[in-house]
Amino acid sequence: MARDTLDIRVQKADALVAALRADPTLARAMQRWRADASALRFHLRHRATVKPVIVVLGGTGTGKSTVVNRLMGKEVSATSYRRTFTSGAVAAVRASTDVPAGWLGVDHKIAEQIPSAGQGEALVIAPAETELTDQIVLVDTPDVDGDQPMHHEQADRAFRWAQGVVFVVTPEKYQMTELLAYYRLARRYAVGSLFVMNKCEESAVLDDYAQQLSGRGWEEPRIFAIARDDAAYEPPIEANLSSLRQALSDPAWKQPPQTEGINHRAADLAGRLQDQIIAPLRQMRTEAQHLMQSLQRLITPEPGVDVNPVTQQLQRRLQQRSVLYLMGPQRVLDRVRQVPGLLARLPRTAWDLVIRGEKPNLDDPTLPADSRGVPDFAAILTDQFKILHSRMDDLIRSNATGQRWIDQQESTYRQALLPTEQAGAIAQEELAELKQWLEQRWNATPRDTAVLMKLIKHLPGGKKLAQWSEAAPYLLAIVVATHHAFFGHIDLMILGGWTLATWLTERLSNEVAARTRKANARIAARFAELAQRQIDRACDWIDSRVPCENDLNQLQQSAEEMQP
Repeated sequence: MARDTLDIRVQKADALVAALRADPTLARAMQRWRADASALRFHLRHRATVKPVIVVLGGTGTGKSTVVNRLMGKEVSATSYRRTFTSGAVAAVRASTDVPAGWLGVDHKIAEQIPSAGQGEALVIAPAETELTDQIVLVDTPDVDGDQPMHHEQADRAFRWAQGVVFVVTPEKYQMTELLAYYRLARRYAVGSLFVMNKCEESAVLDDYAQQLSGRGWEEPRIFAIARDDAAYEPPIEANLSSLRQALSDPAWKQPPQTEGINHRAADLAGRLQDQIIAPLRQMRTEAQHLMQSLQRLITPEPGVDVNPVTQQLQRRLQQRSVLYLMGPQRVLDRVRQVPGLLARLPRTAWDLVIRGEKPNLDDPTLPADSRGVPDFAAILTDQFKILHSRMDDLIRSNATGQRWIDQQESTYRQALLPTEQAGAIAQEELAELKQWLEQRWNATPRDTAVLMKLIKHLPGGKKLAQWSEAAPYLLAIVVATHHAFFGHIDLMILGGWTLATWLTERLSNEVAARTRKANARIAARFAELAQRQIDRACDWIDSRVPCENDLNQLQQSAEEMQP
């Protein structure tokens, strides 16, 4: 694969990773992958005219900074008797422009003082006009085995950006396991490597170090020795500090990295993308789908609302105002038989109507305010909505990934929950509409009474009867009986029209019942819609925790395209 083509494909994969909606637990892996991708692109764009960047790598107490200063012939990197003193990468250069733009993927800062101990997440540039800086850029790094993980991350990142590596060890630490992986990677990526035994006191240790490297695939490792200041040992000329300085000035460092090494870097990068990012995200996507399906199958609590108590008063009111309801044939016969007793028990207003012809006002124009026995429907719906929230919360938290998402993003999770007051508002709005209908119907004349009134007015004496019935419809049966008109026109009209009376009476009763059912149905439907909207919002929140399937497929394809 051509380097320009690979560069484009790595750039595409990096853009896809940058755009991912990922779990915070993968943030570190994604950050590291992107840093390594940037390092690979740096090597792909390498030009022979650029000064090579050589990195010094080693463990705590191996004297990396001291070796750098000796190679420079001046104090560039700060040293101390304390270990892990270097806290960030320090680049010894002749000019600040010698460091390639964007190298290491961090900010470049000119050292405020020389020597410099480095500065965390930055590359400190320390000017040093020496013969060596005419040829290369030499970078001191933190320890690979320090007690601070950040130091190891910075050293690892410098290694992956380096065009050459100087491994520094001591007789006490040349067998340290932390360097073994870097020995292997240096060979795999075809990175030019030199090995330095610092604080050396005898050749036997140097020979053992060479044998160890040979056993790890380095057939002819270039090993140099720097004697301890108070040691009687003198390294061979071909392995002393001067020879090391000469080896670092070799023009071979300027050559572009080998194709085999580039291919290995690309293959490793694609493999890590698959194993550390794509695979975990697919697992999270599967768990997210399972959670969303479980939420959609969640049984919404029943509203438990029946507004029948609100309409019962209207039902009785309309019955009291309905002539036909009171004047069914059997009721009329029963009332006629009871006329003497009824007259005796008539209220004063009815007595005045029958005996004196005075018209009382029996109608109350307002809807009774007494609502005793009517449940708090808003509170009922609010409680039912809280039950839904509780069921959703239990379902999500029962999954380890769902619990982690809530812990990481509890504020956004709470924002996905609709206020419980919205459920109570449904009852309030529907009851307000029902109350308005009740108020309109409260003083309305039932249709059976209105029809009968029109008929009565056309009968002999009907005008007087109409006045009485307007005053108190339930007295019309008694008026008929007291005027000995039971078998007259009115009685025939009532008895002969019983089928019509039955139909109108049923319509009267059904009208209120139908409006009650309608109110209950609307409350139930709106509550179900609100519950579904809440479930959908929870599903959207879960879905936003992980990339969509299409994004993962694109990333998968990009990883496959990176394979050499």
